[in-house]
Amino acid sequence: MQRVTLILAAALLAPACDFLVSGHGTPSTTGPAPVGPAVGPEKEKEKDEEPEYSYNPIGKRDPFRSFLGTGKADAGEGPERVGLQKFELDQYVLTGIIWGIDRPRALLEDPEKVGHVAEIGTYVGRNWGKVTAITSGEVVVTEEYQTIDGELVVNNMSLTLPVTGDQGGSR
Repeated sequence: MQRVTLILAAALLAPACDFLVSGHGTPSTTGPAPVGPAVGPEKEKEKDEEPEYSYNPIGKRDPFRSFLGTGKADAGEGPERVGLQKFELDQYVLTGIIWGIDRPRALLEDPEKVGHVAEIGTYVGRNWGKVTAITSGEVVVTEEYQTIDGELVVNNMSLTLPVTGDQGGSR
């Protein structure tokens, strides 16, 4: 039994001995010393005196606030509405039109009795309607939206000048 164990140990150690003899084994103690920064008492002192990091939040966004919404009442509805996009389209009243020129314009009055000048391409209403035509008696606003099925729906709405009794001309 001892003879079998000895033969087995010799068979297992033979390749390891060849590896060590060929120079691929443990590093030699006669070779050059490893090169690296010397750590003396001065270096240890500098490590201990590193400046302490402090976070300055000025000019940075709050990392705990969602980047999807602004927290306002109409968050998620796009940018803030200004001018002719504050109210629904049917709340505006067409009060005047200048047409027959290169860039026709219309005067729209909002519910707060403030007048706004609109021309072709101006956004009107909360649904991002765009002025597409201005004629002598009406302004056409086109609203585009997509249904759940992905179908594009184009809705043309027109604002007309109110007819007053003294425009007929019989006096």
